[in-house]
Amino acid sequence: MPKARVSVTVEGALLQQVDQMARGASRSEVVSDALGGWLLNQRRERLEEEVELYYRSLGPAEREEDAAWAEFSGQTLGESWR
Repeated sequence: MPKARVSVTVEGALLQQVDQMARGASRSEVVSDALGGWLLNQRRERLEEEVELYYRSLGPAEREEDAAWAEFSGQTLGESWR
């Protein structure tokens, strides 16, 4: 995918710190890496929220079944490590 040029405004002190810590990376590389990390974090947070919503939506019978599967898988995993 082709790269797009963007313009951002940041505090001078922040930019100085980035330049000092960049270890040879260009500002574009630093910003691209930072945005990639931010995006990954956002996706992870959204997934955690969706998992939490799913488990909160379970009824008593479904929670009981889930607990039984968790117990079974824990026992099976324990046996496979012996």
